[in-house]
Amino acid sequence: MKRIFKFSFLMVCLSIAFISCSKDKNQDPLQDLQNKSMTYEDFFKTVSEKEVSVPEDKVLFISYELNKKDHTITLLSSVEAEPSWGVALDVASRYEDLKVSRKKDKYTVACSGAKGGDWTKGCSGDYSCGRLIYECGEAGGCGTICKTHMVYVPDVKAFYISADIDELVSSKVEGL
Repeated sequence: MKRIFKFSFLMVCLSIAFISCSKDKNQDPLQDLQNKSMTYEDFFKTVSEKEVSVPEDKVLFISYELNKKDHTITLLSSVEAEPSWGVALDVASRYEDLKVSRKKDKYTVACSGAKGGDWTKGCSGDYSCGRLIYECGEAGGCGTICKTHMVYVPDVKAFYISADIDELVSSKVEGL
């Protein structure tokens, strides 16, 4: 009887350890891409095709660096975060649109803080969507290297881009 109790206790401890490690892993779902420089098409393709699952009330917050000289993007970090009110309201309306829309494979890129003003555009492929992400960072008015932030919501296939963290998430994200 003692052996059964000891075995059960050991299994419970191992289960708790496994679950806590799994949660830590999910906090940075794009960790294998950190500090990797890639073209804007590869960046979009990698982020959009990655198996990313975020809780319903969270978004994937990504910081990246745009290099205008060689036209590449380097992922700096990614974490789950609470969206700002503006992003949350837009995501809610996109959920409603998806229910009635027949085009479920189209992506949306919303750019905030661009020199020519804010814009939102639709795209459907690696090149067109990657190009929009690059153009938004480039339109931010920085030098050769631009640090930019993005929120990705896989459920509605939407990217929200801004140099201002507060426009994307509800409070400052730790570690960024």
